[in-house]
Amino acid sequence: MEMNITDKAGDVVQQSGLYVLKHKDLDVAMVQMDISTGRVEYVLAVYLPEELPVGVSESVKSIAGWWKSRAIPDTRRGIQQALEYLQEKTNLSLMLSGYGLSLTDHYWMQPVGEEACWRDLNFYENDFSDMLGNLLTDSGKIDADRNVSKFSPASSVNGEMKKKWVIRDGIRYLLKVNVNDYGQQSVNEVTASRLHEQLGWDNYVPYLLDKILIEGKEYPCSLNPLFTSQEYEFVSAYQLIKDYKVPNTSSGFEAVIRQTVRHGMEEKAVREQLEYTILTDFILSNTDRHFNNFGFLFDPLRHQLVSMAPIFDTGNALFYNKEVIPTKGYLLEIAVSSFCKREADMLRYVSCPDLVNLDLLDHFPQEAEALLRENTEMPDDRAAAIAGTIRQKIEYLRLFQQGKKIWKREKYW
Repeated sequence: MEMNITDKAGDVVQQSGLYVLKHKDLDVAMVQMDISTGRVEYVLAVYLPEELPVGVSESVKSIAGWWKSRAIPDTRRGIQQALEYLQEKTNLSLMLSGYGLSLTDHYWMQPVGEEACWRDLNFYENDFSDMLGNLLTDSGKIDADRNVSKFSPASSVNGEMKKKWVIRDGIRYLLKVNVNDYGQQSVNEVTASRLHEQLGWDNYVPYLLDKILIEGKEYPCSLNPLFTSQEYEFVSAYQLIKDYKVPNTSSGFEAVIRQTVRHGMEEKAVREQLEYTILTDFILSNTDRHFNNFGFLFDPLRHQLVSMAPIFDTGNALFYNKEVIPTKGYLLEIAVSSFCKREADMLRYVSCPDLVNLDLLDHFPQEAEALLRENTEMPDDRAAAIAGTIRQKIEYLRLFQQGKKIWKREKYW
C-alpha cells in the first residue's frame, strides 16, 4: 500500500536540499541537507552567528552534531519499524519532515522557496497531530489509509523511552512509557516528584501517573508539563561543556558551574541545585544523571542563561532493570552515568549536606512502596525490597550529614 507523505496542511510536498536554519523568524544559516537521510551536508553561509544554538559553532561538524542530537535516537526500541512504516530512511529525515520543530527550543529548518512564519508553525501555539506520537509509542489510532501527518514534535524528542507530546486542556505534556521492567520507570518519575514535594524543593518537574493502552493491555505512563516556553529555551549541560577542555586541576562538576557563570548564571544558585540533585538522586539510586539530563533555561533575547531548569528525568532509578535488589554495603557500589562513575563518589561534590532535611522523609519509603504496588504488577516482595533501599540510603545520608566520608567505605555501619 502506498503511503502519502504530508505536511501540516495534509499536502504532498517536494523539497529541494537547501534549507535556512531559523531561530523563530531570524535567518541564522543556509545549509545543504541530504533529503533522503535528513543529514546536514554543508553549511553554505552563517548570517547570524550570535543566534546559533548555545555551544554550537559555525562549522558543519558542530551544526550537524547539534541537529542530530535533537532526533529520536537510533537505539530507541521500535524506531526502525516505525521508520519503515513511514517510508523514512532515518530518524533525521523524519524530523526534517516536521521542519525540525521541537518543544525544547525555537529552532527549525525552512526549505528554501517555502514561505512560512514561526507563529504559524511552532508547537507552543499551534496544535499538532497525535498520529505520529501514537505510532512511536504503539498506542492510539493510526489512520487506516496510512496518511500519517509528520507535523508533530514527537519526531524531535531524544531519550531511550518511548514518548510523545500530548495536549490536554491546552497544556502540553510529555508522555513516556516503557512496557518492560513492570513499567517502573514511569512510576519512578512520580516517586521522584513526591520526594521533591515532601522536601519542599520547588524547582522540579511535577510528573503525573496515567495509564496507556498498548495492544489491549494497560501500562503505567508518566506525564510531565512543558517547562520551556515562547520566552525560554532549554540548554543542556552537555551543550555548555562539550567543547570545553576541563583543566587537569578541575572536575566536570566545577566545569559546568564555571561555564554557567560565563553565560549569566549566579554560581550559588547553580551549585545549590546541583548538590541537591546529587543528594536526592542518591536516595533514589538514580543512575542516569548524564549531562543531557540536567540543564538550564536560556533567554534568547538577552543571550544568557536565566535559571536552572527544573529537575527532570529520574526514571532510571530504584533498580528498575535489576533482577536482584542490592542491600547494605552494595548500595555504595552503584555505577552511574554522571560526574563520577560511582554514585557514592558524587557526594564529594556536596559542600552543604543539610540541603536535604531527612526528617521530612520518615514516611517516604512506604509511599514509594505503595506507588509500586498500586501501579505495577511487580511482586510485593520486590516493591518492599526497593523501599528498603530507600531507607538504607537515607541512613547513609544521615552518616554523611554527620561528617562521615561514606564513599571511603569505612565501617560506619
